[in-house]
Amino acid sequence: MEKGFILSLIFAAIVAIFALNNSDVVLINLFFTKVEISQAIVILISAILGAVVAAIFSGVRSLKSSRKVKKINQEITELNERNKELEDLVKSKDAQIKTISREVVDSPGKGIIGKEPSNIKDKDIIEKQ
Repeated sequence: MEKGFILSLIFAAIVAIFALNNSDVVLINLFFTKVEISQAIVILISAILGAVVAAIFSGVRSLKSSRKVKKINQEITELNERNKELEDLVKSKDAQIKTISREVVDSPGKGIIGKEPSNIKDKDIIEKQ
């Protein structure tokens, strides 16, 4: 920001020097009238109007950017909330898995659904526990 301000001051000084070196009176056709005015004033007014137009465009771009940042921040907040909900769901499911695992371990000789093992693989799993 400071660099831009310094460059603006340097440019303004160059324009002012240029305008003062061209201070002859000129005839300006302004719409339906003709005006005799110093060329330095015309140069300075033109530079000021150019700076105002540039500031307006810059302000519009800045406003759009700030709205976009606000929208993105809102999306981030929503995604963080959804992430928290999903983490809670994972913890809940993990607790359910641990509870079911304990029930299976606590009932030796029974299969996962509370019946006798129907094949060798189920018996091997139960014996290993």
